[in-house]
Amino acid sequence: MAAMNPPTTALGWAHTAACTGLESSIFYPATEDEADTAKAVCAQCPVQLDCLEHAIERREHNGVWGGATEKERQRIIRRRRRERAMAKAAAS
Repeated sequence: MAAMNPPTTALGWAHTAACTGLESSIFYPATEDEADTAKAVCAQCPVQLDCLEHAIERREHNGVWGGATEKERQRIIRRRRRERAMAKAAAS
């Protein structure tokens, strides 16, 4: 598989990503249980949060982005929706 090159269009943070040049298959594990290697790379990445937000904003469905699997990103999205709804209700 090809080396990992994060998307760079209008993403100034991508050029400093820890995954740059690594085997992309690391970030697309067959199962959630096999994501530990990718998560270890992400844990050391200086742009981990930028990458995670990028994946959440674009509803990226595959791979590990910003240290989170697809299921983990879905949980983050649901949690944020609940928090927004609670804040809106509290403001009413």
